[in-house]
Amino acid sequence: MQTKYSLRHLKSFSIALALVMAGLFATCSQQPAEKPEAQPPGPATIKIYMSASGGADCTVVEPLERKVDTNTPEAALKALLDGPTTKETLGGAYSAIDRGTKLLSIKEEGQTIIADFSNIPDSDSCRAKSIHSQIEKTITENFPGKSVKILSQGKEVK
Repeated sequence: MQTKYSLRHLKSFSIALALVMAGLFATCSQQPAEKPEAQPPGPATIKIYMSASGGADCTVVEPLERKVDTNTPEAALKALLDGPTTKETLGGAYSAIDRGTKLLSIKEEGQTIIADFSNIPDSDSCRAKSIHSQIEKTITENFPGKSVKILSQGKEVK
């Protein structure tokens, strides 16, 4: 009697084990879902930020729309460096950034955009504050959640 009971349990156990093994095998052999490839950012209309003449607060900047080929921080900063159009200048917009200033490099570290320019002043002057506002607002408004670290020829500008 005990042998029959043991064999019956052994059969049940074997069937249960086989089902569990089949389930595990089926789960493990499934291919992981393919991640969609990141699409390169396409053309976009962004806002660059320029200083407005006549303001007592050096950090006040105004948005101007620009069309860019790629919606990237690099394209946004290059559009900013192009400065205002003649029409925008006549309307009171100006850039505190010197003409001819170039974006030497740009990279992302986590949520921080590190932008290295050829000529950004490192001082507490009104002009320097205006430049920082233009750059920071252009990045933070177009790329929410990002911050910017400004360098001038490799050295951090405060």
